[in-house]
Amino acid sequence: MNIEIISNAIKSIIDNAPDIHSNTNSKSPRYTHGPVVKTGPTSGKNRSRNKNGQWRAKRSDAGTKRK
Repeated sequence: MNIEIISNAIKSIIDNAPDIHSNTNSKSPRYTHGPVVKTGPTSGKNRSRNKNGQWRAKRSDAGTKRK
């Protein structure tokens, strides 16, 4: 009887434990159908995300010549 109580308690703890590996922003843009890069070395591929979940923008100095 005590074994049943303990096993049920362990099951409920495991079922209610937060999933530390689930992150809504961790999916690849390929699977979220994100914006496609138009120009640059990664053109044709999907844009990636920043750490906060926003789509990564192009650099502000993109397209300008080096000094």
